[in-house]
Amino acid sequence: MARSGRGKVINVEVSTDAGKTWGTAKLQEPVLSKAHTYFRYLWDWDGNSAEILSRVTDETGYLQPTLKQLVNARGTNISGYHMNPITAWQIRTDGRVF
Repeated sequence: MARSGRGKVINVEVSTDAGKTWGTAKLQEPVLSKAHTYFRYLWDWDGNSAEILSRVTDETGYLQPTLKQLVNARGTNISGYHMNPITAWQIRTDGRVF
């Protein structure tokens, strides 16, 4: 699920190699302003460990930041509802997700 508090989601990108490359996900209708948006990204997992990330761009041009970018913009005293950096998911060779 993707969301932007600034406007309508127009693009979601997914990385399956820890952010080295990004592919475009397919958005699921309805796509509404300031609402969660479901998306899909087909990926042929080869069984090796992987790190998956996703990031959203909204209609204002805002691209979801990394934690480092968010801290640089807002300082270290951030938390709660508006704390939404790109988050990584670790896929282990046994299929467990962390």
